[in-house]
Amino acid sequence: MVLKCILMRTIRIHKYSLMPLPLAGSFGRSTRPLTCATTRAGNRVSRCFWGAWSIGLLSLLAIVVPVTVSAEAARLVTIGGAVTETVFALGAGDQVVAVDTSSTYPQAAVSRPKVGYARTLAAEGILAMRPDHVLAAEHAGPEAVFEQLRAAGVAVTLVPDPRSVNDTVSMIETLATLLGRPDRAQALVRELLIALRGLPSIGGEPRDVIVVIGGQGGQIMVAGRGTAADAMLTLVGARNAASAFRGYRPVGDEALLRLAPQAVVVPDHALRTLGGLDRLRGQPGFVSLAADQFVVLDSLLLLGMGPRLGEAAERLATALAPAPAMATP
Repeated sequence: MVLKCILMRTIRIHKYSLMPLPLAGSFGRSTRPLTCATTRAGNRVSRCFWGAWSIGLLSLLAIVVPVTVSAEAARLVTIGGAVTETVFALGAGDQVVAVDTSSTYPQAAVSRPKVGYARTLAAEGILAMRPDHVLAAEHAGPEAVFEQLRAAGVAVTLVPDPRSVNDTVSMIETLATLLGRPDRAQALVRELLIALRGLPSIGGEPRDVIVVIGGQGGQIMVAGRGTAADAMLTLVGARNAASAFRGYRPVGDEALLRLAPQAVVVPDHALRTLGGLDRLRGQPGFVSLAADQFVVLDSLLLLGMGPRLGEAAERLATALAPAPAMATP
């Protein structure tokens, strides 16, 4: 009974005086300073004291009181297409009350209220959704917004952006743990790995491919190494012709000619900003490429590296495979 009372007191302090403990311990982003309070009798009681007193029981709490966000009452805001897609794939879509504008899959997510673009969020719009927990991709921000949310008592978890198959599996398992859905995570990971084992071979010497993700000022933006686009090309056995630089970089006509790609991959959102496929094919560095050497894929499918990674890799590998040779009459 004594232990039960101590635990109950510690949980109350943890809930109202500290940010959610598992997030603070696991992700290092959810703690905030403790303040002091005054009791009704006027005796000054330091929350700092209670916080320090309770820290000694943290390891015990981690064992005795498993904490997740899976309760039906938990209202979630998900930010980042891959994060939102994963939460829905794990069967927790009913808890999602709002998403950001990059969350374009599944259709049920598209119909949710929007809180803005992942990289230019505002705390007011998110708080208006009355969330208990915000699950956001690591690239989301600005960070000051998340600090405001934590100060308002909203739990925030930032999930690293996947850049490999292992990263995708880790994201699925991390979110499944938070949502209390480990069985569903196992099924998703199993389906993903089976799909990747069955990838079609693009055959022969790796093809030099570039991924165009946009354009500005007469130049086009190309994905270099260390990007999701680069990881996708490597996964299907292609070679990133723009691997000489890291991240994303605008390149002009001369640079495109030096890259000499044998195929061009374009996410559909970028194609719209570039004025369509015909205009892209008109670039001096691309005029020698045939129409079937341009591959257009859904942006989130290609670059999200979420639960549909196996499907994305299969589509990309199939599109980059050389056309079968015509039989000689």
